[in-house]
Amino acid sequence: MAVSRAAIDQTAKGPSWPVWGIGLFLVLMLGSKAADIFGGRLPDNDDLLRMQQVRDLIAGQNWFNVDQARLLTPEGGNMHWSRLPDIAIGALIMVFRPFVGQANAEAFAAIVWPLILLVSALGAMTVSLRRLGVGPFGQALGLLFFGVSGAIYNFWLGRIDHHGLVVVLVLIGFASLLSPQRSQGSAIMAAGCVTAMISVAIESLPYGAALIGILGLLWIIRGHEESARLAVFGAALCAFAAIFFVLDAPGISARRAVCDAYGQSHLAGLVGGGVMLGLIGVFGSGLSGWTTRLAVGAVAGALTLGLVVLVQPDCLGDPYAEVSDQVKLAWLSAVGEARSLQTLFGADLQKAVWQTGFMLAGLIASGVLVWQAEPGQRAGRAALLLLMTLSLAATVWQVRGVTFSHLFAAMACGGVVGLLAQHWWDKRGAGPALALCLAAFLGSPIGWKQMTAPLPTTTSATAGDKAYKVLCTEPAAYQGLDQFEGLNVFTPIDLGMPVLSRSEHNVFAGPYHRNVQGIDRVTDVFMGPPDTARAKMLAIGADHVLYCQGLNETARYARLRPDGFAAQMESGAVPNWLAPIDGLAETDGVVRLYEIKP
Repeated sequence: MAVSRAAIDQTAKGPSWPVWGIGLFLVLMLGSKAADIFGGRLPDNDDLLRMQQVRDLIAGQNWFNVDQARLLTPEGGNMHWSRLPDIAIGALIMVFRPFVGQANAEAFAAIVWPLILLVSALGAMTVSLRRLGVGPFGQALGLLFFGVSGAIYNFWLGRIDHHGLVVVLVLIGFASLLSPQRSQGSAIMAAGCVTAMISVAIESLPYGAALIGILGLLWIIRGHEESARLAVFGAALCAFAAIFFVLDAPGISARRAVCDAYGQSHLAGLVGGGVMLGLIGVFGSGLSGWTTRLAVGAVAGALTLGLVVLVQPDCLGDPYAEVSDQVKLAWLSAVGEARSLQTLFGADLQKAVWQTGFMLAGLIASGVLVWQAEPGQRAGRAALLLLMTLSLAATVWQVRGVTFSHLFAAMACGGVVGLLAQHWWDKRGAGPALALCLAAFLGSPIGWKQMTAPLPTTTSATAGDKAYKVLCTEPAAYQGLDQFEGLNVFTPIDLGMPVLSRSEHNVFAGPYHRNVQGIDRVTDVFMGPPDTARAKMLAIGADHVLYCQGLNETARYARLRPDGFAAQMESGAVPNWLAPIDGLAETDGVVRLYEIKP
């Protein structure tokens, strides 16, 4: 169905109350869960560790040192997280603490920071859609679809990990590139966002590269109109790359020779690419013909990529090459966000179809927006299509990409349904109404949820897997740990961070890829023979064991090794060399602390 240009023009006008209404609804919807945060509940292990990292910084830990000293892995608690999110969270805690105390200040920070990020994301989405020629109704639908998609999880209260910040940086960078004035300020803003997102999380590298490529494509299409902005962007990229490399953890050191964080190869790519973009912007304004500009841009891109590979070629290898088969079987295969989309189809058909269906709807909607665009809008909408395609490919590789694939799908689907709503308003009749209803259903995450409801969900659970992850991480279960001091507690991987963040004790593992040797020895104990478990734990300095029968992780170990230590503990047959010191009698779904008898 063709939509007239007049209808498209009209969609960019109209009252803004739908946008404000949906935005307020989403903020209130998420804000209603504040009581859970004051109860000590944070959504994820990463949020618990982030809070502990902020506490350590406030207590005087060196800015450039983000290692966790109480994580007693063979790697020494080696971490790679950026300090940038710590600034905001720590500042909020320092502001609230004099009035409400440490615990409540942390709770307020864990509530306020995600809401700040949510408002920023909604604002950047609205600006981007407006600059793409989508009117207020389409903007409001884009926000609504985002709010019920897989992308909203990163803005739940308590989500103080870096993912929400990365989403905001990508959206602000994209909105800056869409600036109708093509100002130098927009170039500086976009360069700052690109560098900051890569410094915060290397998983954002594809989207940072995409934003750089989008500006290059705009120069190829528009020529000299983009030359000045390209030159400023290149210079700003060099400056920001150096600033973040020097000032963010771990600073200038040998630890920058890494691939899983902002390292020397990424610095080389940003600076080298920035220099070439700057030179193109200054000296390439006279290049005539888009084909010539395309050739120049392709050479610059190839040289930048070559520089990255030259500085650190091992970054092109398998990131999980050094992970043992045991860790892959026992831990990595169960990390939900690291699974491929193909694996998800085998494990949870309902979730896989829901995520894939909305992504494909977003891809089609992005194409429709490009097809219906006026010449002045086409470049920006093509940029959205590029981001949508890239995020879909990333999600096929690892389902963690759904954060961005659903984000861009929400924007595209909201825009298309907004166009069809305007068309129905102008034409009325059964045909436009049917097209609008069909698009609203197929372009909404809720519609896909309804369609996939009859499909089978998670198939990994068995009768012996009681899915006690939530019960075993309940904050109240760890309050009794305060009566003991300085314990070295051996825990399942998923219970390491609750102990670390809710007590002063040391633990031996956390669910982090840089601590893979720690993960390896935990899985070796729980999946190994029961008669060797005590000796293995004593050998590494453990004096206590914390266990929760029915935890998903340990139930999985029991299924994989029915004759192992975890299987014995899951059956309730606690060995006589483990002495309970918590005064509890229950075992099933209860966090228990045992002393290891020497």
